[in-house]
Amino acid sequence: MIIRSLVRRPGAVQCLVQRCRATPSPFSARNLHSKPTLDRHAELLQNGIPGLFTPKGFNIAYEQYHQHIVDGLNEATSGTEWENQEPKALVVEWARNPMTAYGFNMASMAFNNHFFFKGINTDPNTVSAPPTDLLPEINKHFTSLETLKETFLATADAMFGPGFVWLVQQDDTATRKLSILTTYLAGSPLAGAHWRRQSHDLNHHNADSYQGLNPVGSFGSAARQEPKLKKPLGGVDVVPLLCVNTWEHVWLQDYGIGGKRDYLEAWWDRIDWNKVRDNGDFRGANVPFSQGVRKFAF
Repeated sequence: MIIRSLVRRPGAVQCLVQRCRATPSPFSARNLHSKPTLDRHAELLQNGIPGLFTPKGFNIAYEQYHQHIVDGLNEATSGTEWENQEPKALVVEWARNPMTAYGFNMASMAFNNHFFFKGINTDPNTVSAPPTDLLPEINKHFTSLETLKETFLATADAMFGPGFVWLVQQDDTATRKLSILTTYLAGSPLAGAHWRRQSHDLNHHNADSYQGLNPVGSFGSAARQEPKLKKPLGGVDVVPLLCVNTWEHVWLQDYGIGGKRDYLEAWWDRIDWNKVRDNGDFRGANVPFSQGVRKFAF
């Protein structure tokens, strides 16, 4: 019980990580991670996102919640070698270690929630529609835009619990297939994060109980045998294109207990399809993917 309680506390998590320098003092903690500013942020604070969020709904879903996540991320990283790393890098860095469950959850939620809001078209005067070079790819992999919509929203609506639903592109040069991916709680679509078995809330496990759950994690046999692998055995590299947040705090304020489907329909009409296109690579099969940092990183 003592170990389990300590694992849930960010200060204790830092002490348990082998490479941690020292437990930060609450009086010297630095806030190097901050809530990102969105496009048209001042207008969003005043007006919300027309057609999707009221000002109060936006305040809860982004201003309050993302600040809460960033505060937790700073608490988990302040005074350590990780305090200057972006959330995406921390997700991958902490995925193998069950003792960093708290930090992993904070970093993953910071990445996921920001990615969700970046993918929203906040201009009330712009109609959301896929650009001409993206629509053929959608038709190729989902038959039609309407099929993608129905499949995507039905998947999100059926999720019994909080998480994210993603449209992803396989990171290969053969097909660049588009597909739908679900992650629960603070789960990540990033292949490097799949060492962590994400069907469990690891804040409720210690090192001993975690070993029985995850055969490929940092305490699992596969990870011990292949310590240099960048992704777990069987992992598939995908590039996130867009996602929808199904956590209740995002839609409950504006849509009520039974309003999840209405929220999803409203979100679909506010997708920024230009960003979706820019996040991926649609230059055709057998053309190598662009090198360097992905545009979805921050």
